[in-house]
Amino acid sequence: MGTQKSRTSDCVTKEMVGIDEIRGPGHDGNPDKTLPKSWRLAIAVAIGCGLVGLALRYFARKHATDDAIQHLIPWYVFARDHGVAGLAEAFTNYTPFYSYLLLIAARFDWLGQPLSLVKAISAVFELGCAIVVAQIVWRATKLPLRASLAFCAIWLAPTVIFNGAVWAESDSIWTFFTLVSVALFMRDRNGVASFAMAFSVKAQGVFLGPFVLGMILRRRIHLAWLATVPGIYVILTIPVLVAGRSLVSVFAVYLDQAHTFDRLTMNAANIWVLAGGMPYAIGVAVGMVLAAASGLALSLFIARSQRAGPEFILLAACVSLMLMPYLLPKMHERYFYAFELASIALACLNPRYLPFAVIAQVDGVLSYLAFESGIVLGVLPAALCNSLLVYYLVLDLWRGERGFRFPRLAWLGFGVSTAGLFSYLVFEGPGWNISPVYLLTTGLVTAATLLLLKESHRDLADSPDRLPQLQR
Repeated sequence: MGTQKSRTSDCVTKEMVGIDEIRGPGHDGNPDKTLPKSWRLAIAVAIGCGLVGLALRYFARKHATDDAIQHLIPWYVFARDHGVAGLAEAFTNYTPFYSYLLLIAARFDWLGQPLSLVKAISAVFELGCAIVVAQIVWRATKLPLRASLAFCAIWLAPTVIFNGAVWAESDSIWTFFTLVSVALFMRDRNGVASFAMAFSVKAQGVFLGPFVLGMILRRRIHLAWLATVPGIYVILTIPVLVAGRSLVSVFAVYLDQAHTFDRLTMNAANIWVLAGGMPYAIGVAVGMVLAAASGLALSLFIARSQRAGPEFILLAACVSLMLMPYLLPKMHERYFYAFELASIALACLNPRYLPFAVIAQVDGVLSYLAFESGIVLGVLPAALCNSLLVYYLVLDLWRGERGFRFPRLAWLGFGVSTAGLFSYLVFEGPGWNISPVYLLTTGLVTAATLLLLKESHRDLADSPDRLPQLQR
């Protein structure tokens, strides 16, 4: 009787994970070793999207921005020509870690042009980000297709393609370590060292700081772990210090970067787009205070909250990664990169957050167009929509989940209004030519964004059968 019950339970378990037992002559009662259908589909989708992503990166390999021509290519050439001895010079305005990556890339100089190899560095970490997000989704859902779609969404995300393949920027590097930190905390492990690594790559890693502090307090991790933040930075500087670079140039990198620009926003779709008339010095002070106070409040909320589980932790991380660049002054359009990727992971965990990920990508592309094509008018609607994202993210973190439904009419309105806004901006071209058509399209896309966020957060009135297939 017990044996029969065990076999029945085993059969049910195999059916739940999609394993079909195929028995036949010569199998001696052993199940077929082929992969289940769900896994085969997931692998096929990932491989297909992976090839598409490689093709897109190949086609964009020659596109060069002014930054790439003036900075990135000369940095690479210096690293190639001087080798390890070049570490004695501050030939980049980034931290030493990026210099090491350039030296590694230079070893493959025979494979392509300098710009292509610089972009290859970003592509490697973009792939790493996609794998980390896929792992996050897999561990939380145990659904192979969902994890595969997460991988594809990261690998093919418009802002990811813009950032690395088109611009050769390196935001995927610090974001990779940021996502690893979040993934570790989601597994009840200590992610402080990974956070320290992200900060040691670029100062933007600090955007995850409020989340990390909250998790340290929540998990009662010893505060001494915070010493790993400067500690890892110091360890990473050892090779350049041994090579002969001065202490001042090594430890003043972030200070020098902070004084590079004197504008409250560098095309970042944040609160400072809406407060453009504020004097620079006052804006910097107010922004720093706002970000510090909000970050501390977020840390205390995370530490004291009774909610738990992977989704809550990822949501808290998303709030941190969104709130900091939204409130801080002197931000670039690229600094929402980590949130844009983390929001995709959140949407794959719970489809009610799908609008967040989509809106984040739209806002990111609108901001990127300001630098890429001089279309600055897209930054204002992006800032308005990001304001709505911040509001609903904080509201969700505060109040908890309230259900999900798929509002077809809201999605249609958002799609049509966004297409109209993009069409107007592209045909109108760069500049500040504000017209009634621009005001109309800006209002429509903002209203559609608000409607989409509100409708997708309504309570379920009927049975779970009304949920879209994606949530199942």
